[in-house]
Amino acid sequence: MAYWEVIFYWVTLVAYALAVGGCIYSFAFKNPRVMPKITLLVACGFITHSVTIYARFAATGHLPWSGHYEYALMGGWFIIAGTLFVGWQNKQLQSLAVATVTLVTILMGYGYMQNPGLTPMAASLKTIWLYIHVYFAWLSFGAYSLAMAAGVLYVLKSRSEALEIPNPAYDRFPSLGRLDELIFRYIVFGFITDSIMITAGGIWAKDLWGSYWSWDPVETWSLISWMTYGLTIHLRVTFGWREKRLAWLAIFALSSVIICFFGVNLVVNTSLHMFQVR
Repeated sequence: MAYWEVIFYWVTLVAYALAVGGCIYSFAFKNPRVMPKITLLVACGFITHSVTIYARFAATGHLPWSGHYEYALMGGWFIIAGTLFVGWQNKQLQSLAVATVTLVTILMGYGYMQNPGLTPMAASLKTIWLYIHVYFAWLSFGAYSLAMAAGVLYVLKSRSEALEIPNPAYDRFPSLGRLDELIFRYIVFGFITDSIMITAGGIWAKDLWGSYWSWDPVETWSLISWMTYGLTIHLRVTFGWREKRLAWLAIFALSSVIICFFGVNLVVNTSLHMFQVR
């Protein structure tokens, strides 16, 4: 890791960890007034997060594309960017940070324990299809993460409203009906960008490996993830799965994406995809 990258990386991680701690404090002590301060802290962490990425770009000459550390760094940036964007549009959605910042903190910590060393960009990655493939992968990952966060808020708020005295900290959450709609919209957006990602990856694979699809472990899990969210949309549209069922689906479906991005190369070392630099 580059000198400035290390510094700003740890500043970012501390900022996100403090934000997670603030969320826990807000819920445990029923203090909803803490949330705006948490949002400001996340915004500061996002700035240092961006500087971390720039420092790595300056040291390697390319954006973070490969390896678990770089995937966590760049994927986390998109998740936080999406969280801040929707929170800027609607202050009630700032509470999505409860789940998204927690996820990003865990991913960045995990990525650092893998291989954060500086590596040159492989010649096979120098193509325009890389940018299309990876950009839409980040967009889908961010959208699916927001759907997961909305699902978490739905479960928390529904349980709070079932109590005799609801937790006032959850008053800042959107209504249950609004959260239900947001879960579906985020999943649909993620599914569309996921489809573009897979298509672009197939075109890139044809130029690189001679076939559009090779049943590579990462490709296979990518298909499983795509089918999981496709099934979720089908259950919502055709069978009317809403509310808690949809919320729990959004929460657990994200695991298929995380396995695709981070889990496959932990157990399989024959993947053609360069998610982990060895």
